[in-house]
Amino acid sequence: MTSYVVWANKGGIGKSTLTFQLACEAAVRNPDKQVWVIDLSPQCDVSRMILGGGHHGGEDLIISLMTTLPRKTVQSYLLDCLNDVPSGIGWPDANNYTIVPNSVRNAEAEPLPQNLGLLCGDFDLERTIQLIEQLPQPPRRSGRAPTGPEYSSYLLTRSFIKSAVDSLDKKGSDIIFIDTDPYFNVITTHMGLVGADYWISAYSPNSQASQFAVLRSIEFMFEPSSGLGKFIDDEFTAHPSPWFDNRGNSLTVPAITMAQPYMLVSNMTTPYRLSGSHSYTEAQRLHRQSMTSMKDRAVAEAATFGAPAFSIFEHMWDMRRLGLICDYNGINLQALKLGSNYPEPGSTHRYHLNRTGGTPNQLEGYNTRLAAIVHQL
Repeated sequence: MTSYVVWANKGGIGKSTLTFQLACEAAVRNPDKQVWVIDLSPQCDVSRMILGGGHHGGEDLIISLMTTLPRKTVQSYLLDCLNDVPSGIGWPDANNYTIVPNSVRNAEAEPLPQNLGLLCGDFDLERTIQLIEQLPQPPRRSGRAPTGPEYSSYLLTRSFIKSAVDSLDKKGSDIIFIDTDPYFNVITTHMGLVGADYWISAYSPNSQASQFAVLRSIEFMFEPSSGLGKFIDDEFTAHPSPWFDNRGNSLTVPAITMAQPYMLVSNMTTPYRLSGSHSYTEAQRLHRQSMTSMKDRAVAEAATFGAPAFSIFEHMWDMRRLGLICDYNGINLQALKLGSNYPEPGSTHRYHLNRTGGTPNQLEGYNTRLAAIVHQL
């Protein structure tokens, strides 16, 4: 199994779109493996795209999943974890909450890879977050014959998605992507950061704020006095194993460790437009400078805290109009067809994907970049 949390401490940099395209590309290139997406963002952007985008009613399908019993969303899974695990009922199986997107997408929508599965987001996730954060810390077991619960409520709740990752991968070879809320102090962000093996972060070469957010993200993870790793270590020290549920029975939890920095992506990069067949081969000069600077700064920031650094540095072209077409139609880049017409958001007109001119080179450049990133996963 290989699992990735896609997180950056900044919204608006195309993180959910990147997650969608990475998952689809991974599914296309690994037809013998199951690829999962877990949506932990209350905005449900990646779920909306996977379920058909705006044109094919992705939002309506999310609401349909929320209002159908059983409720097959991440909110329902987390709520059952909250109710069942401390009480001694046991861990829910995340497979019972997942869907095959092609089975619920509009029949007119272009099918996604059949080996792509989804633990769907939920617009009510923030309400469940409030309930999870209110789980009380139980008093310590004591006495001649200790009884009752003994666990860290902080660590137990943050292990919920790690348990989902473990239960989804039955063969031990699946690929899992976790999309998160950009805010660090949200518990679901912590769930994603301890639920995955590896961390993929992203920034825009046009946005200094997003570049600084990458450095802040490293600090949030590894700062020795206030980082997530420090909190995890302190909780394990204060509440060592063995743990017990509310019935006094042994409580087994998945391994709780932070995702390791793996890949830093310069997203929405502008390509240098050379003539002929050499277009879309490298980033423009100013963006190349930003990418080099971010690589050096991210490595230096990790070294400041004695933490592991990102080892792979990649970039993805700014998809612009084609990105909007993919988002609105819930379609992956590789499925776009030259010569076809696609609905556009806010318009009755359709976008024609030309067979001639710069469009073929443009689309080839996007797919080449995406394939290069997925090849390293």
